[in-house]
Amino acid sequence: MNMKEKLEKKINIILAVLYALLIIPMAYSMYNSVPACDDFSFGSKTISDNLFVNALGYAIWNWKNHSGRWLTFFLQNLINPLNIQRHMGRFYGVCDIIVFLLVFAAMLYSFNVILNKLLKLDGTRLKVAIFFIIAALFSTYYYSEAYNWYIGSTAYTVPFALLLLTLTFSIKYEETLEKKYYLGIIFAGLIPSTNEFMDVPIGLLYLYVIFYVYECNFKDIKRLVNRLFPFFIFVLDGISVVFAPGNTARQDSYEVQPSILVASKQIIIDIIYRLKDMLLNHPLSIIIFVCLIILGVKAGEMKEKNNVLITGILTFLVVFGAVFPYVYGRAMTTTYLDVRMQYLFDYIIIIGICIGCIRFGRVISGKCEKFLTGKTRMVLWGMFGILSILALLRNGNYLKIIQIDIINKRELIAESYDYWNGIIVEIENSTEDDVVIVRDQEPMWSPYFLYVGLVEEDIYNLPLDEIFSNDIIMPNVYYKKSSIRYIVND
Repeated sequence: MNMKEKLEKKINIILAVLYALLIIPMAYSMYNSVPACDDFSFGSKTISDNLFVNALGYAIWNWKNHSGRWLTFFLQNLINPLNIQRHMGRFYGVCDIIVFLLVFAAMLYSFNVILNKLLKLDGTRLKVAIFFIIAALFSTYYYSEAYNWYIGSTAYTVPFALLLLTLTFSIKYEETLEKKYYLGIIFAGLIPSTNEFMDVPIGLLYLYVIFYVYECNFKDIKRLVNRLFPFFIFVLDGISVVFAPGNTARQDSYEVQPSILVASKQIIIDIIYRLKDMLLNHPLSIIIFVCLIILGVKAGEMKEKNNVLITGILTFLVVFGAVFPYVYGRAMTTTYLDVRMQYLFDYIIIIGICIGCIRFGRVISGKCEKFLTGKTRMVLWGMFGILSILALLRNGNYLKIIQIDIINKRELIAESYDYWNGIIVEIENSTEDDVVIVRDQEPMWSPYFLYVGLVEEDIYNLPLDEIFSNDIIMPNVYYKKSSIRYIVND
């Protein structure tokens, strides 16, 4: 083994350890998860005892009455962990971890292909760039509705991973013209294109790859049709979602009057607010962005297309297209986003910024390379290190790093699991048809735990043949109880 191979091996080991440091605390939080909210409706066999028939019926009913995500609803219902109809215990958390790791693997594979093509990075620089992006995504914010919740993870993180795979297969097909990658484009894109928040992103990004990243000869009609065929499928999928009767029924339940102008303005405010929050309260993300600029500088100038402005515009359009149906449909006028939607919002922004930083570094490489050599480099690195440490120490900002915060709140996370898992056990073991759960005090709220969804104000007494409810969650239907009530005597 030569020196270069030995160095590469050491770098791989270091990156593996760093990835473990990122993931293990998050996995601990996921391990302490319990079934929550819509899990109970997706796990209730209210249409048929046959899993396939029940999933199909559930998807059709919701397409007509609640949501256009027919394919996602079908798959979520079909492979729902609650289908085992027994106490989940830790198995539920294990399922969350498995979904997370599958999404993580898809992200690693996709970033390897996408960044190699877009940024012309390879070898150690590519691996380091990917690590920095993952570190920014995993250490800045935590999303319990996307990580600790089966319905949230399969509705948001899985479609996002498949979106990345769709772009990856697009690049692989353009490079090789192998049929398996063409089929991969179509099949990987089915779930993203049948989710209203992914319709615009998948269309924009696919067109960006086939018409901007790769040259297109519009006179070659056969080749043009071949490229556009997956896009037409995505459009048809999107139509089947956007014009579903269930979307109208769901929006009516919010009792609001949406406005395109107000929604557009609010999305811009949301973006500014999030960027400001990262700048002021999450210095580690800013440090990572600077490191990516430096990595771009060290990688050198690109001879190929390297338009920072296009990256910024595309990122904005993708974010806007992703959250517009949500903000418009619910007539949002505040910066609040449901955590699962915040996941998608943040991921797109952070990935766009990371790619933009590398591109910017490569643009200024010729002018800055001389400052990163000799004594000047040592001085600059020293100043950067000192400023980074001061930024992390200021107001205890280092404590806001997700992994550190989870470790500090590990006892509360475990206490929350024991509390709510105990409530579920009591419901399951109760011989009463009308179950009343009484507790003296709830654990403190934690952003690293998703609560079952029971609240004191509600009595859960839906008919046992209820398929889905917009008003309250459905634990009584899942557990075959006439009613469930939760009381806290504090």
